Amino acid sequence: MRLPVAVKVGAFALVVMGTYTYYANSIPQIQSKPPAELSLEGGNVTPAQLVKAGEEIFHTKGTCEICHRIGQKGTRAPDLAGIGARAGKTKPGMSAKQYIIESLLQPGAYLVEGYPNIMPQVDKPPIALNRSEVWALTAFLESQGGNVDVTLDDIPKTAGATAGGAPAEIKIPGDPKAGEVVFSTKGACIACHKAGKIGASPVGPDLSQIAKIQTPDYIMKKILDPAGSGTVAGFPKGVMPPMFGQTLTAKEYVDLVAFLLTLK
Repeated sequence: MRLPVAVKVGAFALVVMGTYTYYANSIPQIQSKPPAELSLEGGNVTPAQLVKAGEEIFHTKGTCEICHRIGQKGTRAPDLAGIGARAGKTKPGMSAKQYIIESLLQPGAYLVEGYPNIMPQVDKPPIALNRSEVWALTAFLESQGGNVDVTLDDIPKTAGATAGGAPAEIKIPGDPKAGEVVFSTKGACIACHKAGKIGASPVGPDLSQIAKIQTPDYIMKKILDPAGSGTVAGFPKGVMPPMFGQTLTAKEYVDLVAFLLTLK
């Protein structure tokens, strides 16, 4: 008995699909996991190991390079070359490690001339380093021209601590897609800023990773009161319009914030 063509085609398709499914399932699967938090409390670690761990944090989780450089002018913040030596001479009565720790945990306590108060606390979201990571990062910064003598006891026990465990992600009730449209059209943000693949103007800071280094609170305030939030070093003052609170509707504003919070 001859089988209909449709039946033959269907049977052939099932065989092909089954073959590919078997082949795909036979390939070892690589599971992607987020990096574990660094924990050095209670363990023995040499200064060299501590500095190496801190250097890794500087380049990765700490997101320090978005604003700082070592040996060249930073994009938003001071050059950190030699900070281990300079730190001990910055504030009278404060050692290098004390100044560095304060700069990480309370960055607004002392501002380098010419740079606004825009650095977030590194042990709070969005960066959220834990106590061990703050310790290692401090050691790395000390190593830039200074002596590494920071101990875990120098880092406040409250560093990186959050009430009730890990901090909850803040979600803005806006539409990021609609906010992207506002960014490109009515808001005219692309006239001065770059955001990933959108825009290319160097008039204002690149916002492609703004949500990695700034809090939602800062981003919301910056749109409504740009001058009050400080001007990023290296960019002209007074260029960003202060009237978005009047020109954007409430929905457009919330949508724009929601879009900016996706830039990581």
